[in-house]
Amino acid sequence: MTSTLFKKIIREHRLSSHLVPVFTIAPELELACSRLADFIGERFEGERKPLMCEMLEDGVAEYRRVRKTGEPHVAFMRGLFSRAHLLYARRYVANEGDRVHVWWPMLEPVTAFEARFDEGATAMVDEACPERITHKTAAFQLAARALTGEGFRLYFEDYDVAHSYPDREAVGA
Repeated sequence: MTSTLFKKIIREHRLSSHLVPVFTIAPELELACSRLADFIGERFEGERKPLMCEMLEDGVAEYRRVRKTGEPHVAFMRGLFSRAHLLYARRYVANEGDRVHVWWPMLEPVTAFEARFDEGATAMVDEACPERITHKTAAFQLAARALTGEGFRLYFEDYDVAHSYPDREAVGA
């Protein structure tokens, strides 16, 4: 079932018409995107927009690039998880009076972290997480937390989407 948060992100960023062809050929991707939106939320910032919006746009761009020459649903997943490393590039914090609470990547969903604090208490801080992590590892960790068992197996085992992420530079420290 599609989450209300995912529907809100699609509506606010006018992505519906772009995602319909993707979900038509691979309906399981709608559930994957919905679960990803429930994990990341709508306020975690990417490079220029909310991260979830950027991830969906990257997925659609990859889908369009290979839709007539390859496996577009696999390309969509590659694009979707290509920015997973941005969860480690900056810190997400919540200010509560004198106390500052920091979201540690992958220990809990961003939405669960946000739910513990008042509206507007969270913000992005330009400080990388202390862990060193590769793009591939970040994508794999996010997929393990956001996808169902079958979705994870389908895209990260059979299709081996994870091999498309180079292990070049690490994010953080």
